[in-house]
Amino acid sequence: MIPDSEYYLSAANPVANLDQRRMEDTALRIVARPELERPRMVARYLWNEVMEHEAGAQLGQLDAMLDEYVFHHALRAVASDGDHPGIVRFMTPPHHWFGRDVPGSRWAGDSPDFTYRIIPVSHGARYRITAAPANAAPPPTAHFALMGDNTAAPTILGLLDSLDLERAGDGSFVITVDAEPAGGRRNHIQTHPGALQIWVRDALGDWLAQAPHRLRVERLDPPAQAAPDDAALARWTAKSLLDGVYYAYYIIRGTTTLPPNQVTRPVSSAALGGMASQYGVKANVKLAPDEALVLTASDAGALFRNAVMQDVYMRSLNYWDRTGSLNHATMAPDETGMFTYVIAHQDPGVHNWLDTGGLEHTIFGQRWQSFPGGAAREEPVITGRLVKLDDLEKALPPGVRRIDAVGRHDQLVARRGGFDRRFVES
Repeated sequence: MIPDSEYYLSAANPVANLDQRRMEDTALRIVARPELERPRMVARYLWNEVMEHEAGAQLGQLDAMLDEYVFHHALRAVASDGDHPGIVRFMTPPHHWFGRDVPGSRWAGDSPDFTYRIIPVSHGARYRITAAPANAAPPPTAHFALMGDNTAAPTILGLLDSLDLERAGDGSFVITVDAEPAGGRRNHIQTHPGALQIWVRDALGDWLAQAPHRLRVERLDPPAQAAPDDAALARWTAKSLLDGVYYAYYIIRGTTTLPPNQVTRPVSSAALGGMASQYGVKANVKLAPDEALVLTASDAGALFRNAVMQDVYMRSLNYWDRTGSLNHATMAPDETGMFTYVIAHQDPGVHNWLDTGGLEHTIFGQRWQSFPGGAAREEPVITGRLVKLDDLEKALPPGVRRIDAVGRHDQLVARRGGFDRRFVES
């Protein structure tokens, strides 16, 4: 096994490593292969058929979305080989690093605060995942979800929460992965027939201080077969991206069919196979230039919370240069202890501004997760109200945190600095 000193290419950014660079290079080769020309064409036809009316003014972003959609599935293909495992980050916007332009891979509602990574596994094989905090800042909470081999829709077979892990004194931990029951192993994921990958989500609060865990994976038994070639990975990508159109569109329509500007009731994600103690809400936001949507939410004791704006393709809005998202570390409480956000096209002078980027139609989502003791002490609460900008002051609850032009500038500078840290190469 390559020593850490050679594997990690940056002391500041644990995602800059040999696996990431190698697997991205493979995905870049795959999306350029002729085998994907027709599947991409068919996928574009399917997306255009269902989004031509729905997307409205955002239909011009269809090809940009499709670039991300195809690359997303190429990265999942590259991470489908449990015989020769590596770790690859996905669900990022387009970026440039390691001397090349890397397409985005956002899909079905990405979160700006998560570092998403994939680890391929095979049922019957044995693996060891080693993890450690990347720096002296408090490590982010993380979830390790065992995913089934289902290209049409993600299928969660098991879930491990970092809050439940046994850690060493330095915060590091080891996860064992095999087909056997835990048998007293606290940090264990038991595979099942059809297991394909482990999806990892590190939930960052302070983008400038926190970094995702340093992660490595090792297969403990010999591989059962040779690594797939690019042609085989291209075939896997083609099937996955065509099968996946229907699920991704279903996720989009689960919000865009809602009555405009009405926030849903917080519900547990257990129904989708997620954590029973994770709650989420959504809203189908349609704002005229002179309107704003005022939302007020409780924290419910969650260690991690975020509020995210997305376009009609469920890609996160520009969160690196705008306040297109907020999390528990960046949102300011009201004097009452509640949290009020204003979704608007123009700066309302409120600290918790969720910027639409000028899009008339957007999607809002909020998540509460990582509760001490593993369960929420109370169900989250959120209310919403559509108002005219001229009436905004009267609609705001008492004690809402304000911000001036200097404060907004500093807020945006910090966001950009935290975002840029994700693509530090050395």
